[in-house]
Amino acid sequence: MKKNRKLYFPSEINKMTDSEIRKAYSELRSIANKRLTRLQEQDLNLTARTGYKFPTLKEIDLSNWATAASKLADVSKFLRDPRTTVTGEKSFLSNFRESMQEKGYGDLVDSIENTYKTIEYMEDVREKYKDSLLPSGDLLDVLQEAERLKIPKDKLIENIDLFASHLDELEKVKPTKGGRTFSQSRINALVRKWM
Repeated sequence: MKKNRKLYFPSEINKMTDSEIRKAYSELRSIANKRLTRLQEQDLNLTARTGYKFPTLKEIDLSNWATAASKLADVSKFLRDPRTTVTGEKSFLSNFRESMQEKGYGDLVDSIENTYKTIEYMEDVREKYKDSLLPSGDLLDVLQEAERLKIPKDKLIENIDLFASHLDELEKVKPTKGGRTFSQSRINALVRKWM
């Protein structure tokens, strides 16, 4: 993206007229959709944007200023994210895989498909529990065990409440290299309840 290309923050958008917002949105929408196309051509589908295209002004109900302002803020936020470029997404995935391998979760990122599946799982759990914090390593242990037992991801997410409600009951053991402190047999017993 050109260095002089303007990306807008909500405080700036609040000072813009309707026509300024429409013009800025149209320009940034075109750039954003090109990025999405490039990512899809490289099989680098951003988890939250797979198959997505920013709509044209005609496709948006722009009868009020707030809707237009919201769309401009959305496309600006998208373009600020380094993961929206092929280089940025490849760098993110490389760092993510390296970190996961160091922590003993290499099997969850052994292919691009599994890497995205793992990322989506973590995002789904974070969305479901946005007001509380569940330990990432423990969630990955559960995903690893579910993968081993061939439990579908949707069933795993649907039943993640069972895991969260039994956190205190899981037997503590000496932490592994990745920091895991849960007994494999206890996780196995808990995950099997979802089958």
